[in-house]
Amino acid sequence: MKQDKLTSIPDLLGSVGLIKAAALEKGAGIPLLHNTAPNIGIDADALTTTCNNHDAGKVVLADFRAVLATIVFTVRAFLTLGRDLLKPILGSEYSQAFDVLGLVGSIAIPRTSEQLLMVLQKFKAFFLAHPELEDESRNITAAQAQVLYDQLIAAQFNVNLQVMTVQTQMELRDEAADTMRKRIRGLFNEMAQFLNPMDARWMAFGFNRPGAQQIPDVVEGLIAVLIGPGTSALKWKAPARAEYYRVWVRVVGVDAEPVAVGSPADLDFTLENLPANATVEISVSAVNSGGESALSEKVTIVTH
Repeated sequence: MKQDKLTSIPDLLGSVGLIKAAALEKGAGIPLLHNTAPNIGIDADALTTTCNNHDAGKVVLADFRAVLATIVFTVRAFLTLGRDLLKPILGSEYSQAFDVLGLVGSIAIPRTSEQLLMVLQKFKAFFLAHPELEDESRNITAAQAQVLYDQLIAAQFNVNLQVMTVQTQMELRDEAADTMRKRIRGLFNEMAQFLNPMDARWMAFGFNRPGAQQIPDVVEGLIAVLIGPGTSALKWKAPARAEYYRVWVRVVGVDAEPVAVGSPADLDFTLENLPANATVEISVSAVNSGGESALSEKVTIVTH
């Protein structure tokens, strides 16, 4: 039967605790020689640690990006004030006179860190050459341009460094996940040497029993039609591996959960004795010896 433990990292994290506990309790009786509880624990702990590190690294990165966004906002405000301060001298619209400020082709203040750093350098150089044009009351000065330049450089550096850190953490997490997948495959193969395909101990590890039939696919194409007072005809498409079906009904405002009302073997069913003037949700599940599928998408009818 198909096993579901080797897919996503959340699936692996959800499985490792059960597998460790089962190996500790039942490993000696199987007997497990290579994929023992201590070995499983080492790989599981490595996966948990690297996942936690990656999650924490993403939080730090988000914080650094927030700091960078704040500094970018401050820099753009500074440059906007500085540009407007110089408009009476350089003009109210773009001309080549603005090129000296790093505003080439437009007087719009740039948005990226790289462009802002270049413009800050140009503003600093301009005010150093023309200190009489500084406005100290609003802190539009060469010195402030340098302060903001240093802050922006530091903030961008922190973001870039943390991006690399998170990438490394993700690679370590993925390596640990691959190791855990190999451990689970090895565990399954080792258990297969000693256990009957229908042994209940498979399920203690969260495995499907290899000898059990795979559960059916989810029912699709459910249609419900009222054919009389309190009576509805149902039909649906046959899913793979279904041996029979369960019909589920929930009367809105009456039932907290769907209630099984029939177990037909065919692809149709007639619901009778539904309450009058009620909203009724209908679903169907497919069943075989391996288990039961999830419920189909519900269909809603309103009785008269």
